[in-house]
Amino acid sequence: MSEFIGIVIIGIGILFDLSGVIGLIRLPDVYNRLQAATKCVTMGTCMILFGFFIYTGFTPAGIKALLTLVFILISSPTAAHAIARASYKYGIKLTDKSVCDLYSKEEIVRCSAVMNRNVTTILPDATLEEAISLIVEKNITGLPVVDRAGTLLGIITEKDIIDYKRVGNIKVAKVRDVMTQNVLTFAPNTPLEEVLKAFSEGKFRRVPIVEDGKVVGIISRKDIMRYLKGEKE
Repeated sequence: MSEFIGIVIIGIGILFDLSGVIGLIRLPDVYNRLQAATKCVTMGTCMILFGFFIYTGFTPAGIKALLTLVFILISSPTAAHAIARASYKYGIKLTDKSVCDLYSKEEIVRCSAVMNRNVTTILPDATLEEAISLIVEKNITGLPVVDRAGTLLGIITEKDIIDYKRVGNIKVAKVRDVMTQNVLTFAPNTPLEEVLKAFSEGKFRRVPIVEDGKVVGIISRKDIMRYLKGEKE
């Protein structure tokens, strides 16, 4: 009886595989063909393997068939997603008969994908000379000012230091005397488009990325350029 059931399941699996093959041949683009591969062919192949297990029982061959079935169930959807995403990234279009492509509307670049996580910060009690040394050494234009717990207090920039040089003594001044306290910040999950808008409308060269009051990253104009260069490539 088990042999008969196994043969029936194998036969149904073959029909699913045949339908999937027809879909791969007849469907108009890679995205629709993936539907055939991930649904019909995966279902058909798994049924064939399961039918083979029913037919052979707990033999070495039957156990191998079960293990292969599990592997296919795990890997097939993942592989299909990777192929679809790669196709989209490389500009492969849907067929004209498709109603719409919502993928581009759903994909939003967040600050976390662009921000520099290796942030050089400075304490408010540090001297301006220390701030200048860090700016020159790290080849950056500004430093987030944080307390010892990492909470953002302000930011000190090249412009702040140059402006202060005209009215004060750099050798005795502290960072807290010069830093800008009202700092525009963004959260890691903020859409990058909002940062681009801030750069376009304001005179910002960099913005701290803050989570729970702590600096977790920074986005500068150079970071934006690196991102745009990578997107173009």
